[in-house]
Amino acid sequence: AIGNVKQNKANDVSALFWFSSSDLASDPFVAGRKGIPDFMLNSLGMRNIVKSDEEWPTVGWETIAKANPSILVIARMDRRRFPADDYLKKIEFLKNDPVTRNMDAVKHDRIVIIDAEGMQAGLRLFTGFEEMADAANRFNAAQ
Repeated sequence: AIGNVKQNKANDVSALFWFSSSDLASDPFVAGRKGIPDFMLNSLGMRNIVKSDEEWPTVGWETIAKANPSILVIARMDRRRFPADDYLKKIEFLKNDPVTRNMDAVKHDRIVIIDAEGMQAGLRLFTGFEEMADAANRFNAAQ
């Protein structure tokens, strides 16, 4: 799956990893350039829209919408410390918020759900990698 992504010219694909938010409408914690998600994107020939050197910076929804990522990757997690820990609430927010609902990834349902553990260093990283590659291949085939 990973090799297919590179063959399909995935470098034209941009992505955003949304981990969580303290409140759904507040600036989300997203993957910056110093973490596993950015490594995954680079390995798959994709581009992270977040240029921060922080591992999990907060970025405003207007900034994210302006960058208009091709794919949105959202974390699925068991904890419920924040409302945005629930991936179903994240999807509902993305589809209903006046800023986010106009992003191409939302309009064309290019939303990937990955277990939060698959976005961190550890054994589940490889599962996250495969899920990301499979999704990218599905999206390429649909175009």
